Amino acid sequence: MQNIEGQVQSEMFAKMFMAAPKVEMKELNNLFFELCYKACNLKCKHCYIEKNPYKQEKDFIPVEKIKAALLQTKSEKLSSIYLTGGEPLMHPDFNTILRMCLKFSNVTVMSNGYLINDKKARFLRKIDDENNFETIYRISIDHFDELKNDEIRGRGSFRKAMSAILNLAKYEFNPIISVCNYYQESQKDLFEGFYALFKKYNFEIENINLKIMPYFEKNTNCEPIESFDFDVEKLDCYNSRILSANGVYSCPALSNDFRARSGSDMSNYSKRTFLDTNICAKCIKHFSKNQVNDWM
Repeated sequence: MQNIEGQVQSEMFAKMFMAAPKVEMKELNNLFFELCYKACNLKCKHCYIEKNPYKQEKDFIPVEKIKAALLQTKSEKLSSIYLTGGEPLMHPDFNTILRMCLKFSNVTVMSNGYLINDKKARFLRKIDDENNFETIYRISIDHFDELKNDEIRGRGSFRKAMSAILNLAKYEFNPIISVCNYYQESQKDLFEGFYALFKKYNFEIENINLKIMPYFEKNTNCEPIESFDFDVEKLDCYNSRILSANGVYSCPALSNDFRARSGSDMSNYSKRTFLDTNICAKCIKHFSKNQVNDWM
């Protein structure tokens, strides 16, 4: 009986993977490091990471794992490294990790800005000036209206993020505002709202300064991927991988999800991935590159 059940399950998995479109990576251009998974100082409504609301978890990736990955990908054509989380600046060795990564590529730090005060921004400028590569900071604000943003991200998050952006601009960084379009407004309205907001502070944003991502409801289904006409080369998984404490995954939004697992480390990871999840379908339907910077 067990053999029959096992055979049925094998056939089901085979059919699933045969039906799912696949993406073959040609070269690795974008390498994400998930410095922590659940360690974060916010509890945003749209976050896809399930966290314990009563416990601050500390699940930081070891520095040695990142160092090994950088050496293992030295021959790859990296154009950018991304430090993400959780909240990456909560990693106790964040400064060390940033310095290591800047020896190999430009680095984008994806942060909520809570820990970037004037002193920290000045120190980050010092790190940037020590290296030939550039650091880009992507700070999350989900609406130009303070109340609407704080409804999503928590009370006080708007002012903390604004402070971080202005501190970074003060020390000659050109931060990107990362927006999850929770209220499903037009990109035109969002750009105009943020433009007017930052103009008050003499920081005139351009299209390059605004990264708008669609809001994906966690538990809603999407149409079958086969119903969409899409170009795989425009997807993040075509030239990106993310390394977490648990291994390598094909998509930052599917980090630590067994369906997107590509290997245990960057020395021998799979360059093939199957678009067989609900997140894949939503990504294809609503957007192209959700995670990498728009000019990449």
